[in-house]
Order: sequence, then structure tokens, then C-alpha cells
Amino acid sequence: MDFEYKYLFKLLMLGDAGVGKSCLLMRFADKRYTGQYICTVGIDFKVRTIEVAGQMVKLQIWDTAGEERFRSVITSYYRGAHGVFLVYDTTHRQSYRNIDVWLREIGRHTNNNINIMLVGNKCDIIGQRQVSHQGAAMYAESLGIPFMETSARSGANVEEVFISMAVNVFNRLTLPSNIHLSNHSMRRQPSKTQAKAQQALGSATAHKGTIRLSPLKKRTSSRERDLCC
Repeated sequence: MDFEYKYLFKLLMLGDAGVGKSCLLMRFADKRYTGQYICTVGIDFKVRTIEVAGQMVKLQIWDTAGEERFRSVITSYYRGAHGVFLVYDTTHRQSYRNIDVWLREIGRHTNNNINIMLVGNKCDIIGQRQVSHQGAAMYAESLGIPFMETSARSGANVEEVFISMAVNVFNRLTLPSNIHLSNHSMRRQPSKTQAKAQQALGSATAHKGTIRLSPLKKRTSSRERDLCC
């Protein structure tokens, strides 16, 4: 059953093929998990309505294919996005290195008026880890974006990732810069990481219950990051 909503947030999931984007989305939207590999052909989406600060927010979450051959199809869906999840596989070093590629894609097809979150999936497979939590956290901090590790299989942090993104988008679009919601309450003064992420953000207005964003210049950033040995 779809609930009435006041805000509609369009979110994208980007990352290499096989990192678990579809499984994360299935876990969040459908409350289920399959161990079988799900190959997204082009693009797909799911929706879920949640409550943020007493307001009903509909999350329209687009699951994109990670293969190069689908890039031209995916680019048209960047338009109007409020948030992007950059997903990598903690057991696959190259998927983490390729986050830079996806950041460039975001830079080419969106503006700075967007929330970005780094997500390391499959954190439950400890014995095969190739990317350290500390290294990824430092990388995210250098970019000024939130970071969280998840497991679609166990469900660890899946709810938290999507709700955190919804709260961050809601904060950016509806609240004064010095007042921000946590996932459960109000608090003043954003954290150091949130403050960095908000420096390049512009204004936004609401129209007929759907948030619309104002375009700004592109952002560039440099970083150094550590990998597991």
C-alpha cells in the first residue's frame, strides 16, 4: 500500500556490477533478500514511503546497472536526483577504486545541489575483506560525504543508510543551515563532515509537494585513500 506523501526524493544507486545495489534496495524496499545474483538490465526502481520530522516522504530509488554498456542509458536518470549512493564491495578492491569513475560521472551529469553517500556493502564477509573500514572512512571524510558499511544479506545498517540519506536531503532542502535533524531528533550545528558536504549546496524550493533544486557549478575534489593490505 502506497501512503500519501508531502515530499518526493529521487535517489540513485551507482557502483560497479555485482557490488549488491539491487540486493540493498530489495532489502530496504521489499524487506527480503536473495542470495542469487541479480543483474540489473539498464535501470529499475523501487519506492518506499517513510516519515521524516513528522512529514511523509516518498523515496523513489533508482537501481542502475554497473556495466559500461549501460552508461548512456543511465545518464538521463541523473536529472532531478536529490541523492546518490556510491556503492562498492568491501571484498572487491577494484570496485572501491572505481568510485572515482562514478564520482566523475556524477560531476558530468549533475550539479552540486545533491547529497552523496559512500556505502561499503558485504561487510559481513569478514574473511574476504579487501577494503579497510578506516581507509574508506578517511576517503569519505576527505570528500565531505557520509560513509557507512552495510550487509544486504544480514540487513546490517540497510535501514540506517536509506533513512540517513532521506534525513540529510530533508535537512538540506527544508531547514535553516544551523538546525539539522538527526534520525530521531533535532540538534543544532551540523557535524564537521556535514558542514563540508553543505558548503557547495545551493537553494531549493518546493513545488506541488515535490522538491526542485537550483543548479550550481560542478565540484572537483582530490583525495588519498588506504586499502586493506
